[in-house]
Amino acid sequence: MTPKLIQLDDNEIKLLLVAIRQVQHTFAIAEAQSAAAGEQVAADYEGVQEAYVRLHQKLTALAGIAAGPRIVK
Repeated sequence: MTPKLIQLDDNEIKLLLVAIRQVQHTFAIAEAQSAAAGEQVAADYEGVQEAYVRLHQKLTALAGIAAGPRIVK
């Protein structure tokens, strides 16, 4: 796959980071529901989850945002 270059401003990167965090939250809920039902998550789940983690790390680095929990007042 050939990488494509696109221009994103800081706000757009932050919006993408928020969207990724929402997807990760959805994964956490699905994982908890599967565990509660005694079921295993799909075989490719971890690969997709790791891809979102890597993307989040890349965008965080681009935006110059420190990774980790945030306190919102």
